[in-house]
Amino acid sequence: MTKPPLVETPEGWVPAGLKVRGKASAPAPKAQPDVGPASLAESVLEAEPEADPPKTAAESKASFRPMPVLTVLSIICLGILYMLGDWQWAKYVEKSRAPALSAATAPVSVAAALQSSQPDYRPVELTGLVDPRSVKVRALRDGISGYRIFTPVVLEDGWIFVDRGFVAEADANKVPALSGQVSYRGVLRKGAKANSFTPDNDPVLNDWFWPDLPAMGTSLKLTGGSPAYYVALNLVDPLATGQTQINPWADSKGANQIPPERHLGYALTWWGFGFALIGVYTGLHIRTGRLRFGRSPS
Repeated sequence: MTKPPLVETPEGWVPAGLKVRGKASAPAPKAQPDVGPASLAESVLEAEPEADPPKTAAESKASFRPMPVLTVLSIICLGILYMLGDWQWAKYVEKSRAPALSAATAPVSVAAALQSSQPDYRPVELTGLVDPRSVKVRALRDGISGYRIFTPVVLEDGWIFVDRGFVAEADANKVPALSGQVSYRGVLRKGAKANSFTPDNDPVLNDWFWPDLPAMGTSLKLTGGSPAYYVALNLVDPLATGQTQINPWADSKGANQIPPERHLGYALTWWGFGFALIGVYTGLHIRTGRLRFGRSPS
């Protein structure tokens, strides 16, 4: 029977758990693995803390890189949509307050109406000498192209244009000239302003696309008077046929056959298109990474 080989023990080693007086027991030393140059380098790299990568501007704050062509087209479209909505809103406000004002106010003289705080749509009555000359302003009614006939009436304290009504383009040369003393009832109206879609007037050719009252008075060599307002007659008969008709321009709701509620709907529609365009523009830039808010995800 063979004897087991003797194992040399290190100096000072005692079995675990056995206390020796005067000396503290120490655990047996662990065998150290063979460390080569390669493993030593790896351990050094593992011991060193990793440095954080530098933060870029795109990761730390919002960024926006607009598409040039799309941005220019969007700005143009937004401007057009805003103007269309603002125009329809002005029509809505104008037509909404006119019926109540006309119904609650008795007719007054032109001079008294002009001195009031709200002359527009004020019922008036006037008596004076009619000027035989007239100005034809292009208009569209019920899909028919024609003219509105504006004739000046000389009053005691000046003159004012009177809207005699609408005639089709084919009957424009059949409008008779008036003369003598006349008495009318109507509604005081403020001269309309051209919008961005209305052609310019040509006083030299006597071609009028909107009632520019001061320029119309100058073309007839009229001075003084009330060029800022005109009187839209309640009943009109521009061709002197003996059959009077209600003048739609004397009533806010019938001025162009569109009630005020529809103007409000048009205004909200145009402005809604504008907000939708902004949403599409913003969403497209976010989706393509051209618009970012705050820190980007790692």
